[in-house]
Amino acid sequence: MYKLSRFESINGKPNREQIETWTDNYFFNLLNTLNAFFAHVDVKEAASRMSAVPFDELVREQLEDESEEIIQIAVEKIKELAEIELEFIESYAE
Repeated sequence: MYKLSRFESINGKPNREQIETWTDNYFFNLLNTLNAFFAHVDVKEAASRMSAVPFDELVREQLEDESEEIIQIAVEKIKELAEIELEFIESYAE
């Protein structure tokens, strides 16, 4: 069966920019949802809960029909975004 990817390929390689843009959008949509819950707890608790969110697993689940190369790019990006956001939240706790 032919699999159709949501991402373009350039010279046989996945379009990294397109994957990272999708990952940015996915992360910030999740963050908007999570912020509704985090708004009701103190900053330290929000940071603790945020660190427990399995962002990499969520991305893998969303992209399960994509190639491992695409999934890996997205997982790396979402881990980077989550780390930045967590550092930002933790800076308020200090």
